[in-house]
Amino acid sequence: MEKYPYLNEAIASVLRKKREELGMSKRKLSELAMIERAYITGLEAGKWNATMNVIFYLSESLGIHPVDFVALICTEMAILKAEDTKSPPLR
Repeated sequence: MEKYPYLNEAIASVLRKKREELGMSKRKLSELAMIERAYITGLEAGKWNATMNVIFYLSESLGIHPVDFVALICTEMAILKAEDTKSPPLR
C-alpha cells in the first residue's frame, strides 16, 4: 500500500506544534502516551506511520480530543498540498 499523500508530514507538524505549545519534551510525551521516545522522534520526522491507537494515545496525552487532533492533521495536509501545488513564477 502506498503512503497517503502528505499524511506523515502533517502528523509530524501537528504533533511537534502541539507538543511545543505545551512546553512538553519528547520524553514526557512518551511517558504520558506510553510510546517509545524513539517512535515519537520518528513520527515528528515524518518517517513513521501512526496507527489509530497511537493517534488516540497522543491526542489524550496532549489534552486534545482525537477528532480535533485528526481535524488539525487534515487541515495541515490541505496546507501542505496547496504549498506543493503552487507553480513557480515564470521568468
